[in-house]
Amino acid sequence: MMTLLEQFLAEAREALTAIDGTLIALEAQPQDGQLITGLFRLVHTLKGNCGLFDFPEMIRLLHAAEDVMEAMRAGQMAYRAELADRLLAAMDLVGRLCDCAEREQPADAALAAEALESARLLRALLGQCEAGATPDAGAAAPAATPPMPAMPAAAWLAARAAASRGEHPRLVIYRPDAQCFFSGEDPLHRAMGVPGLLWGSMQEREPWPELAELDPFRCNLDFYMISRAGEDELAEHFRYVPEQWQHWLLPAPPRVSGQPALAAMLAAQREILALPGVATAQDGRLEAVQQVLAACLHEAGHDAQQESLAAALASCRQSGQSGPLLAWLAQVFPGAPQPADAAPPAEADGPSAAAGTEGGAARVLRVEQGKIDRLMELIGEVVVAKNAIPYLAARAEQVFAVPALAREIEAQYGVIKRIAEEMQDAIMQVRMMPVSFIFQRFPRLVRDLSRRLGKEVRLEISGQETAADKNIIEGLADPLLHILRNSLDHGFEDAASRIAAGKPACGTLSVAARQEGDRVCITIRDDGRGIDPVAIRRSACAKGLIDEASAARLSDQEAVNLVFAPGFSTAAAVSDISGRGVGMDVVRNAVQKVQGTLTLESRAGAGTCISLSLPLSMAVTQVLTIETDGQRFGVPMDAVRETVRVPLQSVRRIKQRQVVTLRGCVLPLLALNEVLGLSAPPRLNAEQELAVLVLGEGDSRVGLLVDQFHQAVSIILKPLAGMLGGLALYSGSALMGDGSVLMVLNPKEIF
Repeated sequence: MMTLLEQFLAEAREALTAIDGTLIALEAQPQDGQLITGLFRLVHTLKGNCGLFDFPEMIRLLHAAEDVMEAMRAGQMAYRAELADRLLAAMDLVGRLCDCAEREQPADAALAAEALESARLLRALLGQCEAGATPDAGAAAPAATPPMPAMPAAAWLAARAAASRGEHPRLVIYRPDAQCFFSGEDPLHRAMGVPGLLWGSMQEREPWPELAELDPFRCNLDFYMISRAGEDELAEHFRYVPEQWQHWLLPAPPRVSGQPALAAMLAAQREILALPGVATAQDGRLEAVQQVLAACLHEAGHDAQQESLAAALASCRQSGQSGPLLAWLAQVFPGAPQPADAAPPAEADGPSAAAGTEGGAARVLRVEQGKIDRLMELIGEVVVAKNAIPYLAARAEQVFAVPALAREIEAQYGVIKRIAEEMQDAIMQVRMMPVSFIFQRFPRLVRDLSRRLGKEVRLEISGQETAADKNIIEGLADPLLHILRNSLDHGFEDAASRIAAGKPACGTLSVAARQEGDRVCITIRDDGRGIDPVAIRRSACAKGLIDEASAARLSDQEAVNLVFAPGFSTAAAVSDISGRGVGMDVVRNAVQKVQGTLTLESRAGAGTCISLSLPLSMAVTQVLTIETDGQRFGVPMDAVRETVRVPLQSVRRIKQRQVVTLRGCVLPLLALNEVLGLSAPPRLNAEQELAVLVLGEGDSRVGLLVDQFHQAVSIILKPLAGMLGGLALYSGSALMGDGSVLMVLNPKEIF
């Protein structure tokens, strides 16, 4: 079960990402009222959620940002670049404060000072420069007490009794923000929870509109309260809304003269005690009645009865009934009139009444990722167990000679297979995450880096709804950021150079995602200077990655692919953006780690296109089982292009390589036995044909000579450990349904 802090941090990071995206969108549409309102609500909600925790720096910073957004929403301030920069910097600080909260560490002095300075800079935009912390509105009360609201005599009695005990009752006015509901605040709950509360009342802030025009999401209430709590205690209660409350010390309350007033108050207490209700309301009623009755005793000169009042109250709480207090009233104030419609003391309702009405079902359920991962592991085991059933059917027919039983097992296998596949698909859908999880970071990155580099770049994003497994999406975050940073730093020219080359001053960077079968394809394309193969050859030779003779033999595309060599860089100087020799090789390795492929195409002066192809999920892998020299191996299906039988006489030799012409193209052949170090030649079938498994990576093809093809199966691919982990030819192993271990080949290593 997620803790409240974990849930807050998850929602806070989602809100920060949405705030970044909205601020970037506002740069293109600075007059869009819906964007401004949406941004205000995001900041306001995040600030309200902070109120559940003791994060003063975060609240102070978000409160300053909220004030700026309120001024924008009210039309008092126009959106401009300086404002966006300060808001983005403030949200970055909030993210760092969230990191501290996640580590369960308070913000250090430097971070707290940075947050304070950021809040001051935001308020400076409003003309409210602060030299220190945000002032606590409750700490400095106005000199003059405002006009007192109409209060019942019982409240004055309670205040007078508190003053007689040496306490200092205060008038507290709490004016919630009009938009407080959007941050999950409950102003009534906050008002009722004021410490030392003696009396409270609500008044509308503005006249109520007609019902058809009423905005139910706008708070229109102010709260007036009398409290006997001290200033520090009240300030602690309102610490998350310091600007929304004020307090004044009350003057000495006047005496309530005359028995009629006392008699009316006593009758009112009898009515309260006789009200029907649930057990959860009884304690609050008893406490309120006790305060008024204690004040009545003091006013009537019966202070000696305070102990008997406390005893009667204790009896009420013990029995759950108000009868003992009513009996005490009749004994101490025998002349007080009974209410006209007095009802017998109400018994506390049962649990069913206290439970309340049943609400609607929740539409969203937050579940820890570990639980979903466990489900994926279990469904993987189900897939392995399912694969054992065909072996049982074969044994029933071939070993035990019971074909009828074999047919029944096969029929049941079809049912189990369907259920397992549906379960696998359902659990995979739970783990699926849209690529927008990564893409939503790009606008901020492009904005900040392009301004820093002095370039004009427009970002175009499409296909954000395309989804893939959560682990794959998260694993792609850093590689894609690498690609974008390289594109901005190396790919795009400055405006003057673009104009001189006949291009628009503003470059275009497009990021697109789409689903193709069981793969997700992501394309990053720019219209920058492209990659010059001549410069690549020169740089590779200078770094000793390749000799000049080999470089001269490379095609332009092969030269461009040298950017994936470890340590390769064409940057003239090292910066914190790029040029450290760590980049595209890291990107390719990260993509291959999630069983993906990466291709790069570029033309000097015309731009660059990088394409990534990734599996939808890594939990269950589809492999084609093959046989060579009596041993079985698996080959990932995403690398298999086709399986063919080739006549032996069609095989030709070019230099040291066997080839065959397949559909008008020359296909190089490679014997798997040779790759594995086995001496046996490829086996021919009765028609003197070779079994060729055509593998593909990007535009490259190779034919792998094997002895036999078998069925495609679903497996749980386990990485090799220990000494076997260094065998790059294998991507892992899997347990088959008959108990044997299947070694899965790594097609990239074969290429």
